[in-house]
Amino acid sequence: MDRIGAPLIARSGLVQQILSAVTADRGAVLVGQRGTGRTTLVELVTRQLSADRYAVTRTTATEAGRPIPFGPFCQLFPVTGDPALVPGRIRAELVRRGQSRTPLLVVEDAHWMDDRSASTLLGLAQDGHIRLMVTTRAEVATPDAVVALWKDRHLRRVDLPPLDPTETATLMRAMLGDAVASTTAQLVYQWTGGNPRLATELVRHGTATGRLVHDRGLWWWRGALSVPPHLVELFLPGPNRLTPTHRDALAAVAVSDDLPIELIDRVAPAAVEELEDLDLLRTTDTEDGVSVGFGHPLLQAIVWAQVSPARRRRVASALVEAAVGDATPDPVTVARWQVAAGAPVSPGVLTDAARRVRPHSPEQALRLARIAFGQDRSARATVVLADALAEQGNGREAQSVLHQATAAEQSATGRIVLSTALAVHRCATERDPASAHADLRALHAAASLAAPGAVDVVDAADALILLLGQRPAEAVRVADRLLHRLSAGGSVGNSAVLRCRIARTAALALLGRTDEAADDGAAMRAAASGDDRAPETAGLAAAVRCLLALWRDGSATLPVTDPILGRWPRPPGEIPGTRLRTVDWPLLVGYARLLRGEYSGAVEPLREALAQQAVGFRLFRSEASAWLAVSLASAGRPDEAQRVLDVDPPDRLAVLPGLRPWADGALAAARGDTRSAGRRLDEAATAARAAGCRSVELQYLTWAARLPPADRPVGLADRLGTCLRYVEARRLATEARGELALLNRDRAGLLGEANRLAEMGLHRRAFRLAEAATRVLPGHDQDYAAAVALAGRLRTALGLPAPNLAAPTLTARENEVAALAASGLPNREIATRLVVSARTVESHLARVYRKLGIGSRRELRADWFSRSVEGGPGEPGTPDGYPG
Repeated sequence: MDRIGAPLIARSGLVQQILSAVTADRGAVLVGQRGTGRTTLVELVTRQLSADRYAVTRTTATEAGRPIPFGPFCQLFPVTGDPALVPGRIRAELVRRGQSRTPLLVVEDAHWMDDRSASTLLGLAQDGHIRLMVTTRAEVATPDAVVALWKDRHLRRVDLPPLDPTETATLMRAMLGDAVASTTAQLVYQWTGGNPRLATELVRHGTATGRLVHDRGLWWWRGALSVPPHLVELFLPGPNRLTPTHRDALAAVAVSDDLPIELIDRVAPAAVEELEDLDLLRTTDTEDGVSVGFGHPLLQAIVWAQVSPARRRRVASALVEAAVGDATPDPVTVARWQVAAGAPVSPGVLTDAARRVRPHSPEQALRLARIAFGQDRSARATVVLADALAEQGNGREAQSVLHQATAAEQSATGRIVLSTALAVHRCATERDPASAHADLRALHAAASLAAPGAVDVVDAADALILLLGQRPAEAVRVADRLLHRLSAGGSVGNSAVLRCRIARTAALALLGRTDEAADDGAAMRAAASGDDRAPETAGLAAAVRCLLALWRDGSATLPVTDPILGRWPRPPGEIPGTRLRTVDWPLLVGYARLLRGEYSGAVEPLREALAQQAVGFRLFRSEASAWLAVSLASAGRPDEAQRVLDVDPPDRLAVLPGLRPWADGALAAARGDTRSAGRRLDEAATAARAAGCRSVELQYLTWAARLPPADRPVGLADRLGTCLRYVEARRLATEARGELALLNRDRAGLLGEANRLAEMGLHRRAFRLAEAATRVLPGHDQDYAAAVALAGRLRTALGLPAPNLAAPTLTARENEVAALAASGLPNREIATRLVVSARTVESHLARVYRKLGIGSRRELRADWFSRSVEGGPGEPGTPDGYPG
């Protein structure tokens, strides 16, 4: 993309504002920070002005030329004589150049204008015969006369704000030619502050250096931040303006991120205020005092690259000595100091730091863990090293490290801790939760004889393994056993309690006991608080609460993740050691949209989530794969769904049972094979019932209810009714009762459930039931009027076109034949399905074509899908797959 086009993504509205001001008014002043595209906008606007109507004259003010009177105008023509007469001469010269055209004077960087030039510009604006287009920087002091241009309403002020995250993603997609992972778009947005120029340069640099890579249909930033060399001069002043003390202060922040001002003053006295004046540092008032950080996110990488190893070592040593008492920062920062200083490092600090940074920076975690492991071969240091290796994708090496350490460990408790970790790693690497559970059961007896707390480690891990093996009832029993020891005064560790609470709450939700799970969620939230929790474990607690809320009422606070890797949910806030903020976790963003029936909108976040779950522990890879395949199939993209299932099939490691048959059923329905879809959805529901997961079984049966009557699982209505007796989740139950009302032609039930779904904000689901209610209710009663009104409101909320009331009505049989034909089935297969002759099918299709005004199967498919609302498998082919 060229220099003009790239930064102007999502700025067409600004172009129109400026054009309007220039052509219909006296002109405009473009105000924005450096890099927001002021010059580029000027170029684009002038390109769109007719050369026959406008005579454009351009000049630029500079900082070096500010002492020169009329400096910007000296670039255009000689400025001599009495200064009082110069403004008139400038006006006359601009008019002369225009001849019969309208003169347009473009002045860039007007903030550097001398006072005489600024006054001349103001006079031209007051005169009104010369159109003006002026640019100025928001963060630089501007002459009063230039400010008066917009303050006194001579020219229209047009502010150039930074791009927002969505606009940043749009810019990147336009430059790269394909979709960008939302976490990567957020990463570039946070690094650049939404500055179009910086984002553009960073994207170009990322592609040139291989840091931006294309994987699974998305662009990703891989590796550390790297800044193009030519951008360094935008941020750092000339070398003569920075003293050694300044450089020490910058090095201290570079090795630390934000620091208390007291610490920096001990290392580099009185430097902060001077560097803040140069926009290199910024100070922030916090509860603990004044914090100092870089003035721009890119400065971290820029300064780090500029600091020599000797200075880095000296400054880090000074920080280690200066940090005492309340001034001691977090373990991650302390570990970075100690490593940079080459000083003796506490293994405990290193392992704690490695544990905190592993979810978003496994490379850094591995470096810290290796140093710690070299000094301390304890079970804790070994487990942290193995976790870092697994997060890097080296699961086999992680198991080898744990095997060797277990064989060499002398203490019984240490062997229990290492063996438990080995079982967890085996579960993740070999995708085999059943074998991992067997290993933990074998450990349980030995753990009972070890030191207090050893058996708690085993049970906490086992509860999670059982959850990941679709055995929620057993997970609840194991968790209850551990919590009983806690209530009896046992010494249960905080981490074990949190893992136990996570497993128990999620398992209760799967079993259908969502009210009890919600009560348990409060205890889980309390266990997740505290700085000593691993970030991914606390994040998992938030993810479970979100899932529970989605099932109960359809609304939830989405969990967040880091914008670097995005594999694990984590607590909200800044990411340690990065100054980056958390973003929404794509996995549950996509699942929430899937539950709402927004299949097309679910595809991108789930595609991103699947790529994120392809490396590391991969705990949620099966869910990501199945949810993506279902979304693609339901959005009418069955071939893409098939590729997902071929490359990344769901496997044994999954929280939800029946994922593969569910995905296969959605895929079959999308291809028109609703008979196979019914069989596969029946398999999914049977698997969920065998696991005791009533909530999941209810969802699968609800999907199956949307198939044509002949292809639904046997006894579907009774099975839905049975399941509803066990499931407390209001959203799941309301949707299922709506399908049951359709099956039973329950007119009042249809309208009631549609209203309840609408109240939950589930408009697509509600619209489908409301539309069905208009067909089964008598056309003259009060309920019919209410159904029509509700369907109309929901149609408007969804942005759907008004129904064509003049369109001919198809009979029930014509609907059925048209649905199957639109799904891609040949006449012979349709005849077999409906137990009629092929000639009868042809007759029905002929009447359908005549009524709809079409002449081919291709037109039928296009017409049929345009009428449908995304609402479930097979719905585009069977929008009226129920009694009409």
